[in-house]
Amino acid sequence: ISLISWNYQLSVHCCPTEGSYPRTKASQVCGISVQLEMLELWQQFNQLCTEMIVTKAGRRMFPTFQVQISGMDPTAEYILLMDFIPVDDKRYRLDPHSADIAAPSRMHFHPDSPASGSQWMKQTVSFDTLKLTNNLLDDNGHVSTYFQ
Repeated sequence: ISLISWNYQLSVHCCPTEGSYPRTKASQVCGISVQLEMLELWQQFNQLCTEMIVTKAGRRMFPTFQVQISGMDPTAEYILLMDFIPVDDKRYRLDPHSADIAAPSRMHFHPDSPASGSQWMKQTVSFDTLKLTNNLLDDNGHVSTYFQ
């Protein structure tokens, strides 16, 4: 089963097509498109079902998560973040026959946030500073996947 969707279209509940939700600031996020860079490399990794060993000290993700963004309001301020959400409630180990309850997800805020839409759209947005760790008590700003 492929867990990666290759094309992204941001949508929020406040962007109604039939007017049933409040439209406060909705125009700033409706119609934003995000295109994954290095798509072929991501697809190759996905096809091979590669895994990454994370450490307590933290490890940078490879390939680096990079996107091109379009459709933002150039004058509006945006905060970009990456949220890691487990696909189930298990914590997987190298032993495929055991699993533990997963820790809550953590978010990584892009270091340039907040920034104007024109700033985000003028070049590739890279989350190259993101580090993943299996240290649940990490206080260095790394994303704790809490996998072993």
